[in-house]
Amino acid sequence: MRRQYCYLLLLLGLPVQAGEWFPVRTIVDGKTTEYIPLPHAAKPWRICALLPHARDKYFWGVSWGLEEEALRLGVSIGIYQAGGYEHLAEQRHQFAECLAVGADAIVLCAISSAGLNSDIERAAQRHVPVIDLVNGVSSNAVAARSLVSFADMSFAAARYMLADAGNRHIKVLWLPGPQDAKWVRDAEVGLKQALQGHDVDVVQGGYAATESSSQMALIRHSLKPNEIDYVLGNAVSAEMASNYLRYQAQGSQHARIIAFYATEPVTALIHEGRVLAAPSDSAVLQARIAVDLAIRVLEGKPHGRQVAPYIEVLDHDNIDRYDMSKLLAPLNQGFVQHALKGDQNATQGQLPSLTR
Repeated sequence: MRRQYCYLLLLLGLPVQAGEWFPVRTIVDGKTTEYIPLPHAAKPWRICALLPHARDKYFWGVSWGLEEEALRLGVSIGIYQAGGYEHLAEQRHQFAECLAVGADAIVLCAISSAGLNSDIERAAQRHVPVIDLVNGVSSNAVAARSLVSFADMSFAAARYMLADAGNRHIKVLWLPGPQDAKWVRDAEVGLKQALQGHDVDVVQGGYAATESSSQMALIRHSLKPNEIDYVLGNAVSAEMASNYLRYQAQGSQHARIIAFYATEPVTALIHEGRVLAAPSDSAVLQARIAVDLAIRVLEGKPHGRQVAPYIEVLDHDNIDRYDMSKLLAPLNQGFVQHALKGDQNATQGQLPSLTR
């Protein structure tokens, strides 16, 4: 009942009471445990959070989770977005600005797995802890990680697909996302592991940013409705594939669609029966946990090196029972973006369109 009540509040755009999100089931350094954050920070720390973009609602949820947990813990947070995965230089500039204005910690959802490694090491040398959020970086200089393995996410999605297909031969269109992102490379590892020993042909649909126009271009080029049995890909590709099959392919739904992570549009399509399933990585929880980890590191309190919310595969049978506050921002909540308190030189910029 509590979960249903919280979800109702979110749908109405009303706040959930502080503390309602925990305890939650997580994997901490390889062990299943119930995660309970700190009740409050010992001092008003100043934190920077850097996100890749605001083009899809996945990061709307992440930004909301960051903001809400900072408020609950009593710390200041500045939330920035770089404008897209093609803007590594902008995210590096934002990272440098966070150091310049004296941020106590940086929560980093990185555009590139290795592109900010030198920045992370510089922050560590200055005793500014960096928390690796969602996307993953290859640097070992991060203080902690709040992320779900996208190898595990794509593995779960592919295994669901295989169970749905039974023992028949299938042809799968694979649409992972931007090529240089670590989470995409991890997803490809998970897919390969899941399909070992199974009679599956994988059609590589190509790499592109997780925005509607880029993903639709790949789908138009590679999705042959009567030749493909399953479309398996990022959340935006799943949404675009559903639209393509409905409107551009004369309503053909021969190809079944599975996303390897869930967003608000994907959950709606699961409800409608147009997308078969998607694992949830509980993006809002990842954001909340990242802020808590930053405070734990700053205050020298015990913390895990890597914390991951437990993966749940959502489908038509269970989606009504899932606590959406772990994954999505409230219905009327947009992307949260503002400068770190005291940062007089930061520029807000214009938020890009979801369909840019």
